[in-house]
Amino acid sequence: MSWLPLFSRLIAICWLAVATFDSVDGAEHPRVIIVGAGAAGIAAASRLYRGGITNILLLEASQRVGGRVHTRPFGDGIVDLGAQWCHGEQGNVVYELASVYPDLLKSSVVLEDIKLIRSDGTPVPDALVTRLTNLTEHINELDERKTFAGSLGEFFTQKYWHILQTDEAFGDVSAELAEQFLTYHHDQLRGYEAYESWFEVSAGDADKYEESEGNQALAWNSVKGFSTILDIVSGNYPNSVNETLTPVPLDDIINYGRFVSNIHWIQTPNENVVVTTEDGSRYEADHVISTVSLGVLKENHHTMFTPALPPVNQRAITGIYFGMVNKVFLLFDTPIPDGLPSTVQLLWNKPDLDALRKSKHSWAESVSTLFRVDHQPNVLAAWLVGMEGGRAELLPDEVIQEGVLHLLGMFAKDFSFGTIEDVLRSDWSSNRLFRGSYSSRSMTTDKMRTGPQDLANPLNNASNEPVVLFAGEATSLKRYSTVHGAIESGFREADRLLELYQ
Repeated sequence: MSWLPLFSRLIAICWLAVATFDSVDGAEHPRVIIVGAGAAGIAAASRLYRGGITNILLLEASQRVGGRVHTRPFGDGIVDLGAQWCHGEQGNVVYELASVYPDLLKSSVVLEDIKLIRSDGTPVPDALVTRLTNLTEHINELDERKTFAGSLGEFFTQKYWHILQTDEAFGDVSAELAEQFLTYHHDQLRGYEAYESWFEVSAGDADKYEESEGNQALAWNSVKGFSTILDIVSGNYPNSVNETLTPVPLDDIINYGRFVSNIHWIQTPNENVVVTTEDGSRYEADHVISTVSLGVLKENHHTMFTPALPPVNQRAITGIYFGMVNKVFLLFDTPIPDGLPSTVQLLWNKPDLDALRKSKHSWAESVSTLFRVDHQPNVLAAWLVGMEGGRAELLPDEVIQEGVLHLLGMFAKDFSFGTIEDVLRSDWSSNRLFRGSYSSRSMTTDKMRTGPQDLANPLNNASNEPVVLFAGEATSLKRYSTVHGAIESGFREADRLLELYQ
């Protein structure tokens, strides 16, 4: 569907063709464009639609819904290239929405048997891993971290080495193992937070992110994987337990293949917001909710908004960190061997790591973890972090396959694997629709005195009404980097408009 921007009446007719109208108290039917049909966009559309603002159009640059929620068929089931697990239960809207359906979420196989394995194939004793893990948790939870002026890397390494060198309880931990474990812990944090180095991250970040209590790896017992949450949010999940919620007709209100190139938000004819897509299509609306990733904003915001974004929004785009993690899924012709831990965390001996860096498999240093996949007995996955993981996106499948097999030959050398039949992997960094995985706060964020609250700052018209609003995980004050943060942000901006019209 395309609109002719010079004919406002025709525009209204086009909107009527998109969706039916429900009443909004004391107001006409505002036209709302939502840029991006990811978790935040679907959440915003659903909240608006059920609140009576049904004159909605979602412009999605790809040919699918979900954004960084990306479930794909693979082998005899599915895998999630993006968000994979529901992280926590308390204060988590994803869990709250999904848990009403019996057995839809369950503890993931990745938690069943976790081992820290050296690059010579020998496991680190569980008791020792527990002691060192408890030490890392103790350091991360220290109150003084919140007021430390430097980076997380500076704070953590100082405390870590001080305790190991002065506490007799760690007298049996060799300097070599301590160094290896420090590198391993850093890699784990890089995977959780999607940053390149903890020396880029503020130590005080611990006081800003709010972790939902409960199981941090709840798997989806559904043929649609994490994408199930999109059906639940929009009321399109089969056998809905809440029949009072009107299903949102997503197929009728989404235009695919529409990469938004410009949002002209003030000083336009008729004082409408004019949205232009890369194919030359033009759309007019009363309000726009942008849910594009922070990576896309970093790359395009200078040309994406007319006039330019206010300094407060620009500082947030520049200052908030947006990093990358990737996954590789390998399908074998036989089940993953019995006895291989459900999660293998990699601990490198220095000679082995030095040799890897000089080899054709140097990119494989980015692999921090190998893990089994729920409901997929023949699939093994690898978690890639950092710049090396981003560069791996540009390598052919056969090179990636060979590199992962090289790692298995080291860390799982006592196990026999079948033949690889297929490879599937993510490309969040090189994909122009994302340019990364998720956000975190950095030293730059603090120095610029910015954050998600500034990124979420709406653009107002001359009447001080919001005409462009911002949602997405990077705009979440306490739950950035998560799907539940993204959904909450979509609800937040929808509520802002509903309050305006009610």
